[in-house]
Amino acid sequence: MKLLKQINKALAYVIIIFIKIYQFTLSPDKSIFFLYLRGRVCAHHPHCSQYSINVLKRYGFWPGIFYAFDRVLHCTPSMTINYDPDHYKIVFFSSAPIGVPFLQELAKDKRFEVVGVVTQCDKPQGRGMETCENIIKTEAKKIFPNQNENFINTPTKLNPEKSEEGKEFHKRLTSKEPDFLVVIAYGKIIPENILDIAKIAPINVHGSILPKYRGASPIQSVFLNREKSSGITIMKMDKGMDTGDMIDIKQTKLHFDRTCKDLIERMKSEGPAFLNDTVRKFGKKVLGHKKQDDDKATYCSKIEKESGLIDPYKDSLEEIYNKYRAFFLRPKIYFIHNGKRVIIEELQRNEASYNEEKHTPLLNIQHATPRTVKTLKVKPEGKKPMDRDSFKNGYLK
Repeated sequence: MKLLKQINKALAYVIIIFIKIYQFTLSPDKSIFFLYLRGRVCAHHPHCSQYSINVLKRYGFWPGIFYAFDRVLHCTPSMTINYDPDHYKIVFFSSAPIGVPFLQELAKDKRFEVVGVVTQCDKPQGRGMETCENIIKTEAKKIFPNQNENFINTPTKLNPEKSEEGKEFHKRLTSKEPDFLVVIAYGKIIPENILDIAKIAPINVHGSILPKYRGASPIQSVFLNREKSSGITIMKMDKGMDTGDMIDIKQTKLHFDRTCKDLIERMKSEGPAFLNDTVRKFGKKVLGHKKQDDDKATYCSKIEKESGLIDPYKDSLEEIYNKYRAFFLRPKIYFIHNGKRVIIEELQRNEASYNEEKHTPLLNIQHATPRTVKTLKVKPEGKKPMDRDSFKNGYLK
C-alpha cells in the first residue's frame, strides 16, 4: 500500500513537470507568448493548468488526473469567469452530537479543507452542574490536533455591529477566506453579515423536508405529526429562520415503530456523504438552488423538559405514542404519580390492532393498557425500570 502511494505521488509529479513546461511555453496567461495569446485565456479561477497542478499535488496521480481532465473538458474561453478551486475551504458550525460525523467526513474528504470550527462555549451539565467541554470542540481537537488557537471558536456574540466580540469574530472568520460555511445544529441565529463571509455560500443541513418544520425541532416534529417520511434538506442560508433556497433533498421512510433515535442515526450514517457530494456539486454549479414554497411552510419550536408530560388516563394512545417516538432521547415522556415523575422507558405497540385502539387512553380506570400495547416499561423517580405489571402491583393498588 505504501509503495502504491509513492508511485501515485511520483506519477503526479511527472505530469506536473509537463504542465509547467506548458505554462511556460503555451499557456495564454503565463507563458512567454502571453501577449500573442491574450484574449484566449481560461475562464476558470484558478486557471486550468494551475488547477491541474493543485489537484495532482493534493490527490496524487489518481484521482487527480481525472479531476484535471474533467476541468479541461468543461472549459471554454466563452464561459463567464467561474471560481472553481481544487478544494473548498470550510468553516464548520455545530454544537450537537449529530454534527460529529459530518465534521469527521469533511475532515477525511480531500475535496475539502476545514479551516475553522465554530461551536457554543462550554456549559454546566449534569446533576453536579460541572462545566463540560462541548462535544464538537472535543472532537475538533482530536481530528485537528496541531491547529492554532484561532481554529476553534466559541463566541457568545456573533454580530460585529453589536459588540467588540462580534467584530473580532468577524475579523477572524474573514481571514480564513472560507468558500462555504457549513452549519448543522449550531443552536444560535447566525447574522447575515457573518453568512456573507462565505465566498460561495453558507450551507445548512436541516432535519426535515423543507418547507415543513422550519425551526429548532424538525426531527421531533416529524414524529409528533405522524409523518410517514422525512429526510434531510441541504439549503443555502439566508437571514431568515430556515427560509433559504433548497439545494438538494434526501428522503427516507419512517416505519411505524421507529423513533427519533433511529432517524438521527440514519442522518448520521447517510447525511455526511450526502452533504459532501451536495456541497461539491453546488460549488461546481452541477446543482442549483430553488426557492421554498412559503405557503406550505410550517414551524416548530424548541423542545422543553415539560414537553414530555402526559396524562396516561386522559391522553389518547396515539398522542402518547407520537410523543414517545419524538422524545425518545430527550426529554422522554413521563407522568406524575403521587407527586413524583414516572418516565416511560419503552412503549411498543402491535401495528395490526393499533388503529382500533389508538383513540383510547394508555391506562384505563383499572390501570390496564389496551391490547395493542405489547410492551410498557416505566421508571419511577429514584427507582429502577420495571414492566407494567410490576408497576401496577407496586404503585397503582
